Amino acid sequence: MNFIKVFASAVVILGGTFLFCACDQKSESVAFKDDLQVVEVMTVSYERVTLHATLNGVVNAYESADIRPQVSGIIREQYFSGGEEVKKDAPLYLIDDRPFKNKYDYALASYHKDLAKFELVGLKLKRYSNLVKTNAVSSQELEDVKAAYAECKAQLEISKSNLANAKLDLEYTKVLSPLTGTVGRSTVTRGALVTANQSASLTSVTDLNKVYVDLQESSSDYQKNLLKIKNGELKLPPDGIKVTLVTDATLSKQQETQVGYLKFYDVRVDESSGNLTLRTLFDNKERLLLPGMNVTAKMAVGVMDKALLLPEKALTREARGDIYVYTVENGEAIKKKVSVKALEDGRYLVEEGLTAGEHVIISGRRVLKNHMKVKVQD
Repeated sequence: MNFIKVFASAVVILGGTFLFCACDQKSESVAFKDDLQVVEVMTVSYERVTLHATLNGVVNAYESADIRPQVSGIIREQYFSGGEEVKKDAPLYLIDDRPFKNKYDYALASYHKDLAKFELVGLKLKRYSNLVKTNAVSSQELEDVKAAYAECKAQLEISKSNLANAKLDLEYTKVLSPLTGTVGRSTVTRGALVTANQSASLTSVTDLNKVYVDLQESSSDYQKNLLKIKNGELKLPPDGIKVTLVTDATLSKQQETQVGYLKFYDVRVDESSGNLTLRTLFDNKERLLLPGMNVTAKMAVGVMDKALLLPEKALTREARGDIYVYTVENGEAIKKKVSVKALEDGRYLVEEGLTAGEHVIISGRRVLKNHMKVKVQD
């Protein structure tokens, strides 16, 4: 009887122990399930994006002319002080015109003399042409008059040419602006002797209302973008290839970046640098861009209709430079190596490693390991 009581007590105790153990195992199971790493994900999908290239360039004048004299002489007048706007054909200098006026007057008189002689011989030729019909003059006399007429005609053409040259030289004593623009400083003063077509310029006139910006792009990048356009991966922007500049002046004044357009690609690659020159055109009415200034530009190289984009927080960089993301598949974090290209808006273009529809982890990725069980945040 006592044995039965003891045995019953032992069963009760063991049953309680087993029940306690089972409860502990269930609690541990629940706790493990509740301790799953909670992550936030984004579903990657195709987007339309315009790709840009960052290029360095130099500002060049839209129109510029170095002013040199075309006749020799003494500078008598200077009609500008420097830095002001001048119109096309506005006078800049006056070279002493008296010697050229004398040459012009002499050429004009010679022309009138030869013209009178030519007209006189012409009348004689007309008269002899009628007289020869009645044998009043011989055929030889008529031929002599014809020769004299031809000689006078040639001499008249020479006089006419000399007169035109003398007139041109006289006009060249007035040094005019060949274009509308800003005139620079003068390298001479009144009284200076200048010579025709000298190497040193007197001043310069530059049109600053527009400027060219010559950008440098590597020939390899040019070829890659061209192939992408031919393959249909990229499309040319419908409103033209825009180029935006950011200079120290625009940043300090918090102004909008200046926008220009690509004019053309150069047809030759620089052998020393391997770069191709891209000429772009910008309006410059505020005179923020000056010839010789170094600038940085962002140029639209094409539009991609099916682009996969990721934010910075989705990427994991390793010490050796490889870039990975974690995707969620069947409740597990799957580590995937990707190739990305940084865009100017802080996002990254996925070039390889992902497809549309995948769920990429964007939070909690720092504690993740490959094939680690995770729970997606609702």
